[in-house]
Amino acid sequence: MNRHVLSGEAQTSIQEVVARMYEEKQSAFVVCEDGFPIGIITERDAIEVLHGSLRGTSCEQFTAQSVMASPLQTLPETSRMSELIDMMKSRFFRRVPITNASNQLVGIVNLGELQSAMNQILERRGRDLERAVKERTAELQEANDRLEDLSVRDGLTGLLNRRAMSGKLTEVHALARRYGNPYSVILCDIDYFKLLNDTLGHLEGDSILRSVATTLGEAVRISDSVYRYGGEEFLVVLPETRCAGAGLVATRMRESIELLALPHAVSSTAPHVTLSFGVTDSHADASGPDETWERVIDRADTALYRAKEDGRNRVVTTDTE
Repeated sequence: MNRHVLSGEAQTSIQEVVARMYEEKQSAFVVCEDGFPIGIITERDAIEVLHGSLRGTSCEQFTAQSVMASPLQTLPETSRMSELIDMMKSRFFRRVPITNASNQLVGIVNLGELQSAMNQILERRGRDLERAVKERTAELQEANDRLEDLSVRDGLTGLLNRRAMSGKLTEVHALARRYGNPYSVILCDIDYFKLLNDTLGHLEGDSILRSVATTLGEAVRISDSVYRYGGEEFLVVLPETRCAGAGLVATRMRESIELLALPHAVSSTAPHVTLSFGVTDSHADASGPDETWERVIDRADTALYRAKEDGRNRVVTTDTE
């Protein structure tokens, strides 16, 4: 609403009306009686008067009351914009005077101002909608990321699962085959874990699995990855690492587990939890087309079996060079 309204009394001469409309660049003059709007003169009305003057009709006899359009349709300033739009649309009005609770003139809304206000509202709603869409998109992306993470994580230990392991080994093996880069695999499991579960219960067994998983994860480099292979078995993938280097990592892991001193009274190896490790590496480019990451794991499993045969709580490596 424009509160700068050009207005005057009913007896104002038309010459004064036109002059004020011209000087103040207003397209309408609201005719009032004691502050109450009773009619309106538009630029079209003024042009008709001027046209008559050019044809010889004297304008001196005309007052605002004799030229104005009446009765005048107004709206209270408490009206909703929808009411204003409905009035202007249904009655083809280009402007509507606005009154206060006492029915006195307080402003005017013309079509151009209404269109500008509507455009601002639409732009603001558009920005709000765009922001809401961005926020919702970010929320959905975050939810999708969480779901994706859950799909490749073991629920008990928080380690990556075999699905993630397959993807990683496929990638690492392909790079090894293409560029000749070595990679190593460590396969390990908890010694006599079934006896531990049978003695202490599955809840305690789960707690030990989580502790072992955390310790293994802390013992590797950022480029390495630890997976829960199944049950009490864990697998570690070490890119750009030969068997000897992987053996050192496995030894560090074994010693870290011993330092935890997790009780295992029924183990014939030690009074605490211990792990056995099998370590191997692969040079896929030099091993022929039959070399696969599954065969690399098989070799690590064979080394793990030898570690158990040799008394457990030890690291056994194989050399594929």
